[in-house]
Amino acid sequence: MKKNLFLLILALFAIVPASAQGIFFGVKGGVNNTRLGVDCEGLNTKSGYGWFVGPTLKIDILPFLGVQGSVFYSQNNCKIEDEKIKQKSILVPIDVRLNLKINEEAGLFLSTGPQVGFNVGDADYNIFGSNSSEAKENIKSTFQLSKSTFNWNFGAGVSLTKNIELGIIYSLGLGKTGELEHLTKEDKPKSRGWAASATLYF
Repeated sequence: MKKNLFLLILALFAIVPASAQGIFFGVKGGVNNTRLGVDCEGLNTKSGYGWFVGPTLKIDILPFLGVQGSVFYSQNNCKIEDEKIKQKSILVPIDVRLNLKINEEAGLFLSTGPQVGFNVGDADYNIFGSNSSEAKENIKSTFQLSKSTFNWNFGAGVSLTKNIELGIIYSLGLGKTGELEHLTKEDKPKSRGWAASATLYF
């Protein structure tokens, strides 16, 4: 599914520029707050703040409609029990944008679309600590981050000028974020969180 979606995204960006009204390249970055949904066995989970940054490409198909794709290096921080989970990823979000212009330079926008993530950091974490009885009984790490993730993003923001945008994003995990021992089929860990961003177009 993820492979087919990625190919569809590439095809979209290959076709759209022919009819585009404007193509804008820039840099986007910001802060995020992420939580892993693994409360299934009474585990204590806490959200944490991280950051992301990377290049972005915005294509206006019509004055009110466009698409935007980015490639981010992202670091999400959260906790399961007393163990800090530091998820380092390459994220590829693709959004459809509804542009609500106030004048030629400023306006509001709404966005939504899929996001594929690829883990590039540590994957194994022992959420019970290395000296606990639970840890001694398990040779493998208790929690293992997935190699890839799939989220759906919902965003809104404001275009201050043609070159500067501010936005906020809610990201909902649709696939499992990791593996946790003794999980049932319904208890697969999924991530969810918020992000605030700033974009500078050249």
